[in-house]
Amino acid sequence: MAYHVGAFRCPSSYQLMKYLLKSNQRAQAHTYTGIPTHVKSKLGRRLDIDPANPVGQTAEIIKDFFKNNYNEHLNTGPPFSYISFDSQPVTIRDNFDELQVPLNHVSREPCDNFYVSDEYVGNFARQKADLHPKIIADVKEGRYTNGVINRMANELGHSKHRVLPTHSTSHLPEILRNGLRRAIYSGQVFRRDAIDSEHYPVFHQMDGIMLFTRGELEEFGETYSDLSGNPTDEDLIIHHLKVTLEKLLAHLFSRVVDTDGDSHISVATTNDSSSKAKSGSANNSSKASSDYKELVKQPLKEWLQWDSDTSFPFTDPSFEINVKLNGEWVEILGCGKLKDVIIDNIIRSSGSMESSSGEDTDIVGGWAFGIGLERLAMVLCRITDIRQFWEEDERFLRQYRWSIGSGKLPVFKPYSRNPPISRDISFYIDGSAMDKRKFDESEFRYIFDELSRDYVEDVAEISQYIHPETGRKSVCYRITYRAMGENLTNAFVNKIHQLALDRIVNTFNIELR
Repeated sequence: MAYHVGAFRCPSSYQLMKYLLKSNQRAQAHTYTGIPTHVKSKLGRRLDIDPANPVGQTAEIIKDFFKNNYNEHLNTGPPFSYISFDSQPVTIRDNFDELQVPLNHVSREPCDNFYVSDEYVGNFARQKADLHPKIIADVKEGRYTNGVINRMANELGHSKHRVLPTHSTSHLPEILRNGLRRAIYSGQVFRRDAIDSEHYPVFHQMDGIMLFTRGELEEFGETYSDLSGNPTDEDLIIHHLKVTLEKLLAHLFSRVVDTDGDSHISVATTNDSSSKAKSGSANNSSKASSDYKELVKQPLKEWLQWDSDTSFPFTDPSFEINVKLNGEWVEILGCGKLKDVIIDNIIRSSGSMESSSGEDTDIVGGWAFGIGLERLAMVLCRITDIRQFWEEDERFLRQYRWSIGSGKLPVFKPYSRNPPISRDISFYIDGSAMDKRKFDESEFRYIFDELSRDYVEDVAEISQYIHPETGRKSVCYRITYRAMGENLTNAFVNKIHQLALDRIVNTFNIELR
């Protein structure tokens, strides 16, 4: 199996590489049984690597942290690699079994997953009733050892049958088999969710993993002077995880910026579809960015909370991180110490970390985290509907196009979904009224903004014309009107448009055509 990774060594050598799960020939052979058209249409449309989408920009900031900003508490060992996984089915073994998801766990049900095998789905109920109890009886202390996992492969076909990844952690087994000790990786995730403002059947996740050798852990133990007594391996791993993720979140929130400073953004701002006055919410973007800048200046305990009252199949202990926003604690990500049984099954039993150079490869433990990129981007950008990320509306795209490669993440400025009304205005820019000012486009735009009661969405020059005989220059502008909480009428638009026209004619030395 071929695979390629990009390593975070230095800016000059860093590049994003694809990690190929299977050859293109095998990928093309899959038929996506029982997958709705709206899900098929999203296969391969990777928002997490789209530089003009807030999901991709959020992912890029995380990658930047591990590439350039991972501070001095990590000073030995290999660099972090970034892996972008193709949107292809994975084996049921990798998606569930290797990650210690119990065989009787509800998350395995066909009603929640996109299995790509009619045979497996057809046999599921029978196997659940007849075979599952027998296999579960062999599981000791909740540990799915290689023996149990191989039995599920032989009797249930879990190494043959496939499913669209239900979490990006489904790629973790392959990472470990290929000997990577430090990596962040992302990909599409698929679940049979009902579509609403918070759920969509296709989304993106980014995971991270770090494994420690004995020597590294001992060195880290000497570094952490704030750990008292004789910390155990688990204490050191969890402390390192917490330090890392706290710095990551501070880095993320510090990158949020106001979009008002960018000349490309001229959309009106408000945060709901009611008749709320736009002037009351026009500062949504600047307020959010300043709020986040102040947030990370506060003592950590004031805005970040570790919740240990949770569990994940592949980590123990497990944690969730909550961030206090607008007086409420919001879940941001899940993480924990990687279960030893996973390391035993994949690494220690196969020797995938062995080194021919004599390097210390005795893995004593590790941590892992997982982030829902849409969920995080919704918090950072103050986007209230997860479906927004799939929009191809120019009013959405231009808000994030300007920040490509800048390391900045603009706060979203909502726009109306009500129908627009457009009016064109054409004029010669050199009129005969010498007592009036020369045409100035900036002031021209300001007049529309001032007199339109915030109903102007866009002012765009659409054409220029040079008269063939006189040589006079004419320009044509299209004014787009749209309201957030109401449908505008032509009569209303005509009225406010005429007010702007009268001001323009009385201000500039122009001649209407």
